[in-house]
Amino acid sequence: MRTDAVEATSAIGSPLGAAIDPAPELATDYASGALSKDTPEEYERLQLLQAWGDPDTRTVLRKLGLGRDWHCLEIGAGAGSVARWTADQCPDGSVLAVDMDTRYLVDTDRPNLEWRTGDIRELEFAPGSLDLVHSRFTFCHLPEREQLVARAVEWLKPGGRLALGEPLLMPAAGSVHEPVRRFFGALETGWAAQGSDMHRWAQTLPSQLARAGLRDVEVLTRANRLGERGPYGALAAANIRQEGAYLVSTGLLTQADVDAVTDLCADPGFTDIRSITVYAWGRKPAAAEGRP
Repeated sequence: MRTDAVEATSAIGSPLGAAIDPAPELATDYASGALSKDTPEEYERLQLLQAWGDPDTRTVLRKLGLGRDWHCLEIGAGAGSVARWTADQCPDGSVLAVDMDTRYLVDTDRPNLEWRTGDIRELEFAPGSLDLVHSRFTFCHLPEREQLVARAVEWLKPGGRLALGEPLLMPAAGSVHEPVRRFFGALETGWAAQGSDMHRWAQTLPSQLARAGLRDVEVLTRANRLGERGPYGALAAANIRQEGAYLVSTGLLTQADVDAVTDLCADPGFTDIRSITVYAWGRKPAAAEGRP
């Protein structure tokens, strides 16, 4: 790991001529990486993610036709807004919200909502027991993501729904802005080291669901631009601050590199498409329907 990190640093270089120290070992999982919950700013960043992402998530979940008595599983609950909202839509059912770190999940005023600390790769649920499995921005960070799709389908009742939302990042090399190429090129190195797939996985979501046996697969997408002044702009700024601190600490970038992309984002004449959010969802057929 150390050799790869040093080679990546050498290839990225510094636009301002500042020396970059050899990088320490990069994080090898999401929990200890750039967006770790041990980072003091992470709760604020998750609040911004909810403010930006929840409207699309609710649109998707409404399209699924949530029933009042549905039994739902939320994977990667984060700060809990989606699980709370889903519990309110299913007052006669239940929501189980799972996260490896539940320090931000403290709201217990909904009797049909349960927080559970655990690794979804190690938890088991009864086959055919759930009406809905939902996850946002979680499977992309798990190396076993394809196997987890198949397992989630097994947990669904006939007619149950699986809905996944993931980011599809544009390659850093494709930007016309050098600070963007430099910052996100270093970030790509960090994502790869921790086993995250930010460049292919989201594109395959509809096919993954269909291959796992789901019917009526649908898709919602949204392009996200650096330079926006709305909710995504606030989230992007928080991401850059937090990821930038991590990249500087590993030696992949200097603070000058981070400041350069921050300054660029503040320029009212700047815009750059950085990602596309891909949501895909589908229905588990009844046994009589067979596979698609």
